[in-house]
Amino acid sequence: MSTAAEFMRAAPKPLNSNTAWGARYGAEVRRVVFASAADAPRSLQRHLGPSEIGYACDRRVVAKLAGLPRTNHVQDPWPAILGTAGHAWLEKAFRSENDRLGRIRWVPEARVTPIDGHPGTADLYDVDEFACVDHKILGPTSMAKIRSASGPPRHYQTQLLAYARGFRRLGLPVNRVVILAYPRTLSTLDGLFVWEKPYTPADDVLLDEVAARLDVRKQWAAALITGSANLMDVPADIEDCHFCEIFRPQSARDGGPGCPGNAQPSTAL
Repeated sequence: MSTAAEFMRAAPKPLNSNTAWGARYGAEVRRVVFASAADAPRSLQRHLGPSEIGYACDRRVVAKLAGLPRTNHVQDPWPAILGTAGHAWLEKAFRSENDRLGRIRWVPEARVTPIDGHPGTADLYDVDEFACVDHKILGPTSMAKIRSASGPPRHYQTQLLAYARGFRRLGLPVNRVVILAYPRTLSTLDGLFVWEKPYTPADDVLLDEVAARLDVRKQWAAALITGSANLMDVPADIEDCHFCEIFRPQSARDGGPGCPGNAQPSTAL
């Protein structure tokens, strides 16, 4: 049985309106938006891309590699919808700037493969600065993390460095990596924050470590697929569990699918 708090988190929130009809109509609109978001290519993507290989939680990554079904129905897709729309607008903006310049300075939405078998689409390459650039359209909490002394979360940095390696594998030099953090909830671009660093040999070491860890995670995924291991056997690291595709607190009580967010594995591979 779920606790009352878990049930309330999973239940759809009532929508605001000046009438009962409006609340019902708002619920119908929300259903359409949620259904479309669930069918979006990014939601249906089954392969592991650069945006996911840097997650600290083995359990989260292994579940994706093993093709386990999504169990997190609490997470609201609206921020991701705004992010997708913003990325599409920015792609057009930088392509239009190339037209104004009469040459190609910006290379948006480039397909790269930093690790064999794990391709992804890099947001932007700056030909003039030899820079790999990633767009992030963020709410206040995530923006604060980007602006903190410790810098972006590890999986953001890993994603950016992976794209940089992908560009280098295409023969494009990368001297600098950049995150453009756009404020999702402000009314102006005054809140834009640029996080950047030179691309160094130490970054290659980090990517090699990530690739080696990915090999171990693939072993775990194979064990899940063959039934020689269970999801809860896989080591976990509690990090933003609320946003994880396999987060389901009820699984701690009913033994069903998903992960309750428990960071303690029962065995090791």
